[in-house]
Amino acid sequence: PTPACTRTRPRASSGGPIAPFETRTSTVATHQFTVREVVRETPRAVLLRLDTAGARMSFSAGQAALVGLAGRGGRKPYSIASAPEEQRRSGLLEFLVESGPEGVSSPNLAGVGAGSVVDVEGPAGGFVLPRRLPPDLLFIAGGTGIAPLRAMMSSALARRDLRSITLLYSARTPQEFAFAAEWQRLSRQGRIRLHRTVTRGADAGWRGRRGRIQRAWVRACVRGRDPLCFVCGPDAF
Repeated sequence: PTPACTRTRPRASSGGPIAPFETRTSTVATHQFTVREVVRETPRAVLLRLDTAGARMSFSAGQAALVGLAGRGGRKPYSIASAPEEQRRSGLLEFLVESGPEGVSSPNLAGVGAGSVVDVEGPAGGFVLPRRLPPDLLFIAGGTGIAPLRAMMSSALARRDLRSITLLYSARTPQEFAFAAEWQRLSRQGRIRLHRTVTRGADAGWRGRRGRIQRAWVRACVRGRDPLCFVCGPDAF
């Protein structure tokens, strides 16, 4: 299922209500990109890395696109998991796609692999970073809802006017945290505050939190601050 996304201020002590999602005027078009590689990111998701060199798509971090194998006609919406800055740097456009052990089973991408040609129609959506960033940002993710938040965080970290980023991330098991090494590296570097919790299986080696994200955890993250908060995950989340 497609994750549900929203943004809010957990405590409107100074900023008051936030503005509605911004409308971005990027031209919606259908592009054809070649798959550079398909990387197993978690036991239930793969990262589809598309080579956009010579035909780049203009988009804002947090937006989505309709994706499907060229010539099949069927396309499904996926949030773009990489930032515009990454596309400019490496020519890559990335999507986090749910996938079982045998590969992607969804008809729109069944059998996708390196060298496949993929139709990407977009961008779409107003779930984006504001043009002027507040000093504090809080991202709350569940499962594959991390995809647009990763794009937003990468784009925010590329700006020089940022002060604080916190990520609160929930997954079923420790193995299902997408981009785990990336978050740990950024945390060690002091560039983000990282809080993770698992909701189902975790062995004795897991040192993080257990259970669903609690209101008290969010309160602890925002105490003394007034962050702009982006939330994305399954409907129940």
